[in-house]
Amino acid sequence: MRRLPPSPRNSLTASQVDGAARDSLDHRTLTRRLLGVVLAALLLKMLLLPMSSFEQAALPPLALLLAGVAASTHRIRLPLRTLHLTTLLGTWAYLLGSLWFVLFRVPSEWQLVTLSGMGPWITVLIASHLWLLGRRDSTVLNLVCMGGVAGLTLVYTAGHGAWESQVMGMVVQTLLASTVVLAGQHRVVLRTLGNLRRDMLGGDLPGEHDPLTGLPARQGTQDALVREFRRRPEGLSVAVIGVDGLRALETQYGLGFTERLVAHLARVTLGVVRDQDLLGRLGPDQLMMVMRTPDARAARSACERLRVRIASCPLEGVNLTVSVGVAFYANHPDPQALWKEAQAALASVQGSSHNRVALGVWRGASTDDSPGQNESGPQGFPA
Repeated sequence: MRRLPPSPRNSLTASQVDGAARDSLDHRTLTRRLLGVVLAALLLKMLLLPMSSFEQAALPPLALLLAGVAASTHRIRLPLRTLHLTTLLGTWAYLLGSLWFVLFRVPSEWQLVTLSGMGPWITVLIASHLWLLGRRDSTVLNLVCMGGVAGLTLVYTAGHGAWESQVMGMVVQTLLASTVVLAGQHRVVLRTLGNLRRDMLGGDLPGEHDPLTGLPARQGTQDALVREFRRRPEGLSVAVIGVDGLRALETQYGLGFTERLVAHLARVTLGVVRDQDLLGRLGPDQLMMVMRTPDARAARSACERLRVRIASCPLEGVNLTVSVGVAFYANHPDPQALWKEAQAALASVQGSSHNRVALGVWRGASTDDSPGQNESGPQGFPA
């Protein structure tokens, strides 16, 4: 086995940094354009449409805030999430202030008309929490903002004795509609995450799944490798991940602990691999990952990141390390040859050291093979 010459640290991360920067710039550009549209609408309203006394006082500060956020999108060091949160908080301050003005300052005969135009915007703004902040971070803001709307309405109805008024009905309908939208959004997100997890675990693959880790078992993983090889072998990489010293850990801590350790390894690995990668369990102390990479160096770098991540996640105070054998397609005759090369690379690491990644080298047919072996079609995987 050969090892690639070490490359400068920056050269390994330059493409990752560039990709993240491009992704961030795309999101920032989209945010800036959306804020530009909102600002244009606010300016048209302030210049051409009649406004209440509250709007005359509140719209200019809101427009200045949005303009400041739009200008801040050019500052790469300022997190985009902070800009989104600032925009949402400023908009909610305006919307809750507007609701207070309608309930306590607008004559009762005009309240229902004004609220009918405000209700849809409350629902849209609540829906935007998930779009901008994500499922977990948006939950608290949902509760606070919906609670603010409900609180203002309760104070109004308690002070005016209007529990059965049309205003109360309008606000209740708006909150119910917002709740339905939120429930639908979260349902879609959970279903999407479930589909991604099923694809990552090979849930659509035939064959059994490992009961301990939930990953595809050996046969299903090997069948997936064969299928990917037949579809397009170019760019295909196979990584065999072996737990270092599992038997010694079993002797010291017992079988129950090592089973928890393997399940822990599967969870950590799933948190690192990409959605399009396939992860399966080969045996008691081995996992296999099938992935597509631009070249052998990228495959090795991905496995190095996985190795470091696993080493940084101890279980019950015990540090877990793995060794990884990687094989990258280089005119291999069949998927079995690719898999054997990854296994040989792993064996070379675990035979001399631990906690390393080794990249195999394809040297063509072995001298032990019969002359017509590679011409007779793909061979089976060794047991």
